[in-house]
Amino acid sequence: MAATTQSIGANESVNVRAEYSQGGLRFDRAFTLLSMLFLAGLWIDGWAHFHGRVDDSFFTPWHLVFYSAFGLCAAFLIINLFLNVRKGFSFTRALPKGYWLSLIGVTIFALGGVGDMIWHTLFGIEDGTEALLSPTHIMLAIGMALVFTGPVRAAWNRAQSTDASGQRGWGALAPMIICITLVLSLIWFFTSYANPIALPLAARGAFRGPSDTLQDFGVTGILMTMAIMSSIIVLLAWRWKLPFGAFTLLLTASTALLTVLIDSYWFIPGALITGVITDIFYARFKPSPERLGALALFAFITPALYMAAYFITVQVIAGVIWSIHVWTGAIFLSGIIGLLALFVVNGALHLKPNE
Repeated sequence: MAATTQSIGANESVNVRAEYSQGGLRFDRAFTLLSMLFLAGLWIDGWAHFHGRVDDSFFTPWHLVFYSAFGLCAAFLIINLFLNVRKGFSFTRALPKGYWLSLIGVTIFALGGVGDMIWHTLFGIEDGTEALLSPTHIMLAIGMALVFTGPVRAAWNRAQSTDASGQRGWGALAPMIICITLVLSLIWFFTSYANPIALPLAARGAFRGPSDTLQDFGVTGILMTMAIMSSIIVLLAWRWKLPFGAFTLLLTASTALLTVLIDSYWFIPGALITGVITDIFYARFKPSPERLGALALFAFITPALYMAAYFITVQVIAGVIWSIHVWTGAIFLSGIIGLLALFVVNGALHLKPNE
């Protein structure tokens, strides 16, 4: 009898599938759609905060939309996890490669949500920049970033496979490009207190106060924002052969989403033009690790163009109050930030484990 039991146990262990479950593009697309709904929930809640539509209660219609969208993402991952376990995959490999961190992100967000409810009960609802710096809200942001990057990690893993030649064009890369856009928008949302789109300190009459202090803060915000944007753009160009329109989508969508919060829609055309020019440059010169000179020029030109379009917009709408030395220097430094991002990405991705 004991021998029979051992034999059955051995057969069960043999039947456990050693490989990862194969999600594929269909899985990526479905999860990307849910991630878009998740970010939309955040934006609806953020819009309500920016426009004074919230009260001191945690249980608001805006939170209901936000947390319901989170629930859809969480349910999608958890249901697929247990369905694949029932198909014979081991628990740790029952999600496609790249998605376990998304499930960890779901856990972090859930813990942050509970913590946020307790925080609001103890200290009340945050106002203005407080909402972007609250520890529980930062925890939510970290969880969301991990959730959104599931399709990015999946595309990264496929690019390393022997069938990587098929990983080109919008059909294969749309989920990754869209989710990278969600990540950039998420980061810009939580750093909007220093983002030149949300806080146009260069505009004449935007704020009153010590001009040098506001100017210094404005330039700092520009450099921080361009560092975030350049890191993502350079990483995309370094890792993938992107379809035309990828950078137009990334720059226009992330800028447009931010303008919704403060009704500054006039910044969208500049972002659109910058995106189109960036796509044309990318298609013409094909920047890549093998064409490092073109990649360096790409890394410099893209943030510099973005900020040039920004200052042109500010001049047309309100007038630039900063001197020519400051705003031209801010454009040039944005390009330098792009080059620094390239050095970091290129060095990190070429580094071997024993180095």
